[in-house]
Amino acid sequence: MGDKVLQQWMPLGGELRQRRKRAGLTLAEVGEELGLSAGMIGHMERATRAPLREHVRNLDTLFATEGELLQQWLDVVEEKDVLPWFKDALQSELRSKKISEYHSILVPGLLQTAEYTRVLVSARQVQKTPEEVEEVVKVRVSRLPHLRPQRPILWFVVDQIVVDRVVGNEEIMAEQLRHIVSLAEDDTIRFQVIPDEVRKHCGLCSPFRLMTMRDNRKLVRMEHTLGGTAFDKADEIEEMTDLFGALQAEALSPAKSIELIQDLAKGMK
Repeated sequence: MGDKVLQQWMPLGGELRQRRKRAGLTLAEVGEELGLSAGMIGHMERATRAPLREHVRNLDTLFATEGELLQQWLDVVEEKDVLPWFKDALQSELRSKKISEYHSILVPGLLQTAEYTRVLVSARQVQKTPEEVEEVVKVRVSRLPHLRPQRPILWFVVDQIVVDRVVGNEEIMAEQLRHIVSLAEDDTIRFQVIPDEVRKHCGLCSPFRLMTMRDNRKLVRMEHTLGGTAFDKADEIEEMTDLFGALQAEALSPAKSIELIQDLAKGMK
């Protein structure tokens, strides 16, 4: 009697088989690269064994699939029913070598702690069960860890209200601020704050992000309440690139911004 096929893993298994054959590799050769047996690679392709995250990440490297396999793996493991626009955004993140993002009212999603996210989701999506809220939280906070091994350039500019406003309570907000400081101090991100005394600046608009893909294609995503819209025309990219540069110029330096955030966090203890 054969091993039971895990239906949810069949699409990924089929993709692995196609990628291996396209690369002209045998099961044994792929297994050697991953430190696994040829039999185990066969199990993954036939969907009779669930692959581990580290194995899928290594397969992404081996097949040069730029995070596509890892994204498929996440879709299964997290069992998420992601809306198409958000799934596209996640896939774009994994293919990016640079992300520049502006937000006027909230900490950008990539940087949110679980507690901060939980407050936002439960406050806005009151129809969700606690279990559904936790699924959304898990998806959001997993995004940055999936990006970090690829070392993309991540640069954020926010208005001061983003770090001033207490979301949830002082303890949750202080933890969120410390998280931003930690990411900046280990060079994962660059983070700038536009101070309150700048009363008239060129932002004051919908949140947006500029993304440069590994193949040097560029994309702008504008966020709104019901999702997001992507733009990729040259003049649109140029306009938003100029806007982000102007926002950086209005903001405190990264060092001064982190000092401000550290002071705010201390005041919330």
